[in-house]
Amino acid sequence: MWNSWSSQHDSRLEQRKICGLLNKLNVTNFDSVSTKLIERLTDCGRRGCAEIIEAFAVSIALRAVEDTQRSSLYAYLCKRVDRELEMEDRRWTWLNDGTRQLSHPSFASILIEACESRFTQALDEQAPHLFPLIEFIGDLLLDGVLPIADVQDLVQQLFSLAEQGQEGSAIALSRLCRRVAREQEGMHILEQLGASGSIERVLEEDIITPKARYLLMAVVDLFHQELVDVFDSAALRNEIYNLDDDEQEVSSELDSTLTDVDDLPPSKTTTCESEDQVEISKLDAE
Repeated sequence: MWNSWSSQHDSRLEQRKICGLLNKLNVTNFDSVSTKLIERLTDCGRRGCAEIIEAFAVSIALRAVEDTQRSSLYAYLCKRVDRELEMEDRRWTWLNDGTRQLSHPSFASILIEACESRFTQALDEQAPHLFPLIEFIGDLLLDGVLPIADVQDLVQQLFSLAEQGQEGSAIALSRLCRRVAREQEGMHILEQLGASGSIERVLEEDIITPKARYLLMAVVDLFHQELVDVFDSAALRNEIYNLDDDEQEVSSELDSTLTDVDDLPPSKTTTCESEDQVEISKLDAE
């Protein structure tokens, strides 16, 4: 019996259509555009056009690096795509009485390969796109698209290079931890990655730069929920540690947190911490 799924498919034309939909994607039209993308990718999977799904994953990894404002949106899109394609595979299995063997890898595995490829390239070339890439990986971890085990090797590479004094790797680790720690389940993810102990080992090295030390110490503060700042102003801190515009975000976060300590939920603050925060507020006021 003839099956329309086995008909010839114009791969390049389909990739252009998918690219066009990605160009239109924004917060307002996310539901409608993502639904159309999923329909096309599902159809490609049925036709056996795995190369189109692979091209989509590569494109997403590239866009997340070049369009950082929509990185979280791309990560959420990946979550939807991965879920729908997995459901499609399960439907195939059910229709075939559980005897069908998958002939293609999962979308998540394709995506991690795309990220690993760009990660390796960024490390070899010491390219600046390492930072937005590692933040995108953090978003994928938060959305449950990538299992923690799949990114463990990447994170360990960064820790090893940071211990050897590579400032860029330390900055990337700082970016990853700060990105993931913004969500409630983020600290659990970082614990499973062994981030706290690994960062403390990096800080024991004398060869790391002052900037790297400052950024990683700020991450340690996140783990211990301690707010320590000895600078009178963010400008002085940035000057001493030679922080770039991107790294100054850490200073801004610290300053805003110190300023807004009275707004923190009482249930999350111990008596000792409250006293410390009052003292900090007094110093800031002076």
